[in-house]
Amino acid sequence: MRTFPFVAAVVSFISASTFANVIVFDNAEVFNAGLLDSSLEIYGQTFESYSGSAAFFLGGTGDYAWKASSPNGVLGQAGVVQTLSATDTLKFEFSSGNVYGVGGLFHYVDAVGTYQSGLMKIKLSDGTIFIRSITSQTTFSGFITTNASISSLELSHLGSNGVTFSCAETLTIGYVPAPGAVALLGLAGLIGRRRRA
Repeated sequence: MRTFPFVAAVVSFISASTFANVIVFDNAEVFNAGLLDSSLEIYGQTFESYSGSAAFFLGGTGDYAWKASSPNGVLGQAGVVQTLSATDTLKFEFSSGNVYGVGGLFHYVDAVGTYQSGLMKIKLSDGTIFIRSITSQTTFSGFITTNASISSLELSHLGSNGVTFSCAETLTIGYVPAPGAVALLGLAGLIGRRRRA
């Protein structure tokens, strides 16, 4: 009987593990709760309106603006944004400095946009690397940082069956709205002045 609480703790640890200053999630509902608990605003992005190939795609605005790119370009098809060349890295960049959470449905597709399973490397701008087994089209991966903002997220090809392309089907961004960021900076300045006095 004493083993059940330990097992529950292990399951909890696996579903939201802390590595350095990044909390990793494998459940979208728990991730969204984590964003709200961290007082972050949430922006959700789907990719149905993106079609054709381009050097990069842009989306969002202001604090949650993003750019998706790949060395050989990106392609929008069948509701996903993917690399244009197989085995390329798909990179999302966030330039506002206010993004502290990123998650989504990240997986592989074949040449006609059909889901494929495999292993994927997900890397954040702070160097955090998460190797993920993609077992279904609804496999979720999410990250919340506890200090530095996230300026990029990269999806790299590790291995799958046949010729496949790294893709994102959804993207959820947790961000601090600009006035909130300014207020936090003001508070930090006030505390700094009090310490010097």
